[in-house]
Amino acid sequence: MSRPPILPCLLICLALLGGALSPGLAQGIPGAPPAASPPPSSAATPAPLSAEQRRDVEGLVQSLTDEDARNRLVRQLRSLLQAAPAAAEAQRDDWLADVTQSLGALSSGVLAILAETESLPALAGQAADSLTDPAMLERILRTVVLVAAVLVGALLAEWLATFLLRRPRAAVERRAAGFWPLRVLLMLVRTLLDVLPIAAFAAAAFGVLALVDMGFVVRLAVVTVINANVMARMVIAGGRALLAPGTPGLRLLPVSDESAAYVFLWVRRFAHTAIYGYFLLRTLWILGLSQTAYLFLGDLLGLLLTGMGIVFVLQVRAPVAETLRGRGEAGNVARLRRHFADFWHLLAIAYLVAVYVVWVLDVPGGFAYLARATLLTGIAVLVLRLVLTLLDRAFAAIFTLSPRTRSDYPLLEERANRYLPVLRRALQAVLVLLFALVVLEAWGGAPFEWLASQRGQALVGRGVSIAIVLLIGIAVWEAAGAFSDRMRLRHPGSTRLKTLLPFLQNALRIVLLTIAGLIVLSELGVNIAPLLAGAGVLGLAIGFGAQTLVKDVITGIFILMEDTLSVGDVVELGAHGGLVEKITIRTVHLRDFDGNVHSIPFSEVQTVKNMSKHFAFAVVDVRVAYREDIDEALAVMADVARSMAESGPLAETIIEPFEIVGVEALETNGVWLRGRFKTRPLGQWNVRREFYRRIKAAFDARGILIPVPQTMLYFGQDKKGNAAPLTLRSGRTDTSDAPVRRARDTARVPGPMIEEHPGARERQEDDDAPFLPAVEERKPH
Repeated sequence: MSRPPILPCLLICLALLGGALSPGLAQGIPGAPPAASPPPSSAATPAPLSAEQRRDVEGLVQSLTDEDARNRLVRQLRSLLQAAPAAAEAQRDDWLADVTQSLGALSSGVLAILAETESLPALAGQAADSLTDPAMLERILRTVVLVAAVLVGALLAEWLATFLLRRPRAAVERRAAGFWPLRVLLMLVRTLLDVLPIAAFAAAAFGVLALVDMGFVVRLAVVTVINANVMARMVIAGGRALLAPGTPGLRLLPVSDESAAYVFLWVRRFAHTAIYGYFLLRTLWILGLSQTAYLFLGDLLGLLLTGMGIVFVLQVRAPVAETLRGRGEAGNVARLRRHFADFWHLLAIAYLVAVYVVWVLDVPGGFAYLARATLLTGIAVLVLRLVLTLLDRAFAAIFTLSPRTRSDYPLLEERANRYLPVLRRALQAVLVLLFALVVLEAWGGAPFEWLASQRGQALVGRGVSIAIVLLIGIAVWEAAGAFSDRMRLRHPGSTRLKTLLPFLQNALRIVLLTIAGLIVLSELGVNIAPLLAGAGVLGLAIGFGAQTLVKDVITGIFILMEDTLSVGDVVELGAHGGLVEKITIRTVHLRDFDGNVHSIPFSEVQTVKNMSKHFAFAVVDVRVAYREDIDEALAVMADVARSMAESGPLAETIIEPFEIVGVEALETNGVWLRGRFKTRPLGQWNVRREFYRRIKAAFDARGILIPVPQTMLYFGQDKKGNAAPLTLRSGRTDTSDAPVRRARDTARVPGPMIEEHPGARERQEDDDAPFLPAVEERKPH
């Protein structure tokens, strides 16, 4: 097992040299045994006292010998002890005085180090003179043999324990456990196998040390070396247990092999530097280093460790930042992590510097404060990570819709997915905010104390009120959306709902935004009275200036609510008629048979003639000559209608049997017969056209005459009963046989002259709708 040999060897050399050169040094250590047979010349001669010091010592002796004076001295000391906590508390509050005192101690340490450095030549000369003494060399050789015996015995015990445990350790390391508790168990077993050789080393070292006889200083130095070795290796064993650099199957932390080996290397560096450095300073202090110099060297050791920590942070900056950023996650927490990854190393360096400053300046309670704040921050981070994980799992479990719910409410999942990310981010933001408050409280910010104040409670109350208003608004809006979707599912073909629901939703959105905005502004401290007054004045101005618009909107709402017309209907609105293509809250758009679009405001609609509401009647009118049998003609009409209802492309359009109305009128040229079909909406015109086509063919087949327009002229008679002569003229223009034609054409017949003409056509009712486009019939609602 590799470990730096420089510091332990340096400790041993200092112990040997100090024990050999200064056997009387142990006399100044409380509880230390006296040195064995020190030479008379080695006794320390007390320094002479000054006159002032002599008077102080005589006064102290007199006080201790006189009972009354001794009692007064005891009372004074007790009063000083009682006043010490108050003085310490006052000194703790005065941090500036502590800093000044620490800086003064630092400067004193520098001066002490300079003084120790100046005394080094004298000490070196004294050591060189001492080494010329044969007795001194014999003492050094004896000490070296004893120390070597202790260390050799300890190392042999460690080697034997390692040799005996090599197979079990190799067997444990070869096992790769995927189950986490089993991995922890194997790690504990492997750590125990690592600790046993260290325990064997310590037991053998202390056992041999108890059997040999050596000076107190040498014994203390050897004990220091043993303790440093054991502590450093125990720390390294703990690092090996967590990182497992050579055994990834036993690794507890989620790091790669390279990262584990690199971090473990730095664990060894920190352990060796800190532990051996500390015990080296303790050994120097035991050997006579002044207290001031000892503290200063301790500060330098802390500076070295801080520098090493900063170097380590900068070297692992990139991989740690990559780990903090995650794998392309989304959300507020992931965004916060990415921002934190950019400057985490600055916070780590600042923390190391803060620890060193507390160490150097010896801030009262500084390390306790840092330890408590760091521990609370770590616990807060773990709790936040756990709560965020539970939150994600709760969202996945609670807000997953069942197949039945998806079938009943197909749009519910889509609507929920609009708000679930927002809700998740809001809860994550609340948790992060609470985490920040806890961390700030841990580091002395006292945010909860401010929140508990009157001003903080007012701010929290406003925030809660705003949140409640927003939640109520969202709930109302979503309830309205769910109702709208439900109505659309129940009435999928309702054009009235397609027109009314968007208008009502827009109106509700405007109302909710207005009310919520005013409440939020009021909670933020904005005076909304002028806003309300201005809105009222603006509403009155709009009401007076847009009366027609308001009339259009109100009339349109009532027409739509009463379902008077809808998209796809064929209607007549006053002088306009056609197919309803579009309905807004203010106008209706019609397209006539010629393709023209008419946009009609609802305020101009006085009457509505809807020709496609639920069902329709195809009224057919047939005229026959007076000579025809009426019953036969009606029977033919019934047969044609029956064939249309039983077969043909319009059989499903006719929903009831043909109804024969009978003789409608006796006209000049014939008899007017009427009947009607009951059809589906928009199918009456196709039925009428088909009936006329078929009735014409049926009448022609049966010889039933359809009358044509004709005129009878009566020219009157004279008193003798003779009619006036009638001259007929032909309209030919051929001149090849002009004389013959002229003689024939001028033949005179009785009666007046008349000319051929088509006759006057009587007005017939237009059976078609010339303004209608080609439409298909609709099934009744």
